Amino acid sequence: MATAFLPKTQNDPKQDIAVIDCDVHPNFRDGLNDLSPYLTPEYRRRTGVGAGDAWSKNVAASHFSLPTNVMYIHPAGALRRDTWSDGTTPASNPELVAKQLLDGYNIDRGVLLCGNVLGLGGLTDPDLAANISNAYNEWLYETWLQSDVRWRGGIVVAPQDVAQAVKTIRKFGPRDGFCQVHIAMNNVLLGDRRFRPIYEAAEELGLPVAIHPNSIDGIFHTGPQTAGGIPTYYAEWHAGISQIFQANVISLVCQGTFELFPKLKFIVTEGGIGWLPDVMWRLDKNWKALRDELPWLHRAPSEYIIEHIRFTTQPMIEPEKQSHLEAILEMIHAEKTLLFSTDYPHWDFDDPNKALRGVPEHVMDRLLAKNALEIYGDHIL
Repeated sequence: MATAFLPKTQNDPKQDIAVIDCDVHPNFRDGLNDLSPYLTPEYRRRTGVGAGDAWSKNVAASHFSLPTNVMYIHPAGALRRDTWSDGTTPASNPELVAKQLLDGYNIDRGVLLCGNVLGLGGLTDPDLAANISNAYNEWLYETWLQSDVRWRGGIVVAPQDVAQAVKTIRKFGPRDGFCQVHIAMNNVLLGDRRFRPIYEAAEELGLPVAIHPNSIDGIFHTGPQTAGGIPTYYAEWHAGISQIFQANVISLVCQGTFELFPKLKFIVTEGGIGWLPDVMWRLDKNWKALRDELPWLHRAPSEYIIEHIRFTTQPMIEPEKQSHLEAILEMIHAEKTLLFSTDYPHWDFDDPNKALRGVPEHVMDRLLAKNALEIYGDHIL
């Protein structure tokens, strides 16, 4: 395997981007209080960051994400210990994160996915969700995207009110630094027709749509649902999250999303890849026998997946046998479908110098940056 992180020697500015981390989580320094400057007085009170310092200190919600996972808590802490090094909330200091992650691993671009409002899709009030998403995007733009030219951000949209989500995309999409739309999932599969205006807006602006575990998966009735009931332990819950991505990939393909929006790209972030060969095989097998039910699909389902959907490396599969890794990467066409990610600053962060060992040369050459450059286009430059 080639060494992943070498000094850049190319003269072409686009080729100078040799490593792109597609999953970095920025955090609030002071909980939801960080959104206070971007919310109206009404919504400050609604989110518990309202009338003055005394109020915010007395309302616990102001110091946490909204909503939060109160059922499954990592017993040793979900964030890397070394991200606390400056005494502030982990990953809340853009300069420190840039030094630790970007400089530390010679990464040229880091794509930021919200670390505090991942569960936004679970809120029952669509107006509250829309206001928080807009406030978050303003905060991300001013606090992170202006701090270092290497940061890129995802426009967080709440799916509860599609019309408001479209307005959010059109408001932030033209701003420098935003490179994708991050839809906070809820209990409706993403192939559903109600979401088509979101995809239309994203396609029009040349922005891929990203999805990510929500931290409320299988917990909130309004959040993404897992199969078989509620698990007991964090380990069960964390291992079972890939079910949600399987269901949504199947939904997007079977509902004809990529026939309607032939230029649209989706990014499955932190959803794993080991399940993908089985899903592609099952879809292709069923499509051959059930074409009358899905007349809008003019190609095998696996072809839509390979062309339109990308998957991040973290959590990277690490089988004991090299041949098993190579077989899975071959089956999912990894040289085209994989994007590099670390999941900084989470406990299961993938050290790129270790997690990617055994990846074949021709796949490494593509997944570190070239695939992301194709998906994000000029938005990543």
